[in-house]
Amino acid sequence: MMKMFRLYLGICLLILSVAGNSFAQVKPVAKSSRSVSLKVDNSQKIIDSLELLVVRLQMEVNQLDSFYKSEKLTSADLRDQVIRIDDYRKKLEANINSFKGENLKLNQSNRILIVFNSLVAVLLLVTLFYFLKRMGKKKNSPSADTSNESGQPSSGTINFGTFEDKLQHLERLGALKEKGLLSEAEFLLEKQRVLGK
Repeated sequence: MMKMFRLYLGICLLILSVAGNSFAQVKPVAKSSRSVSLKVDNSQKIIDSLELLVVRLQMEVNQLDSFYKSEKLTSADLRDQVIRIDDYRKKLEANINSFKGENLKLNQSNRILIVFNSLVAVLLLVTLFYFLKRMGKKKNSPSADTSNESGQPSSGTINFGTFEDKLQHLERLGALKEKGLLSEAEFLLEKQRVLGK
């Protein structure tokens, strides 16, 4: 804007100096009318050329002014874009920071889950080992309900769970005695075992 003002001021000074020179060359009226008319014509030509120069300079000033305005608008648009990009950058940084925080929380949760799952796995392995050990003991121990080849119960103690089981076993013993498969002494011995005496 300051350059345009200086340019305009320079044009005005140029016009004044040219006009001053042309008026200084004009001599008193004592000369002939023909020389006066030539000087007036010369002055008119100079004024016309200066007016053309002023018009051209005014057009250039207008072009520069429009260029300045367009550049000002462009710079304002660029400034707005820079502000938008900066805001977007700040949002991205905030998102990255929140993702880092969430990732840290997830890592902590994963560690807790790993420790918990490891403990559960160890407990399951211990339980399985204990269960297999008990199963092995049961297979290795003799069965409580085994009987010998004659169909008579073995001489080991029998653990009858309920009263009804005891009654059923006593009835079978009585049936075996009636058939003659058990003697009176064997019957009494088995009866005492069933009753837990």
